[in-house]
Amino acid sequence: MFNIFSSFLSIDTFKFNIEKYKKEILNIKKKNKGITRSSYGGWRSDNFTTVPKEFTDLFNKIDTNIKKLQKNLHFSKKLRLLNFWFNVNGLGSFNRPHIHNRSAISGVYYILIPENSGSIVFMNKDIDDFYTCIDKYNEYNSSNWTIDPEENKCILFPSYLKHYVEPNLNKKERISISFNYGF
Repeated sequence: MFNIFSSFLSIDTFKFNIEKYKKEILNIKKKNKGITRSSYGGWRSDNFTTVPKEFTDLFNKIDTNIKKLQKNLHFSKKLRLLNFWFNVNGLGSFNRPHIHNRSAISGVYYILIPENSGSIVFMNKDIDDFYTCIDKYNEYNSSNWTIDPEENKCILFPSYLKHYVEPNLNKKERISISFNYGF
């Protein structure tokens, strides 16, 4: 057996001081009304294209991981940061299933993750419950792939991969940064 039409997930755990990121994002939230896209009940900042100095170290590390993916995926053009935004999701808030249009690689970096605050779920549109008699799920037969968020965890994935975020069942806020890279 060999793989065809595979997708990827790149998961890395950073060692940054997330407290400074949390403080900065909550300050931005006070000044920024935010927008609604796939988010339901939470706050999502406007899109940013220029990285503030408080987040330079984080995006330098993300850039390093993006360069590794670019090499492994054999892209002929250099990937660059297209946009990013901040997410603050309180009790009951979630993100509907969506993709990230007009980009190549998307990602999320988790800053504050209370217990039971919602996992990210990737959907396999090719299967969509095609198999009904599975004894053990794996990367070949799953219609969904769930990843539990952790503070300082960064997940990179193809922008075309449909995904959603489960509801936050905790009274404490879940804080993350989402971003897109493209050509």
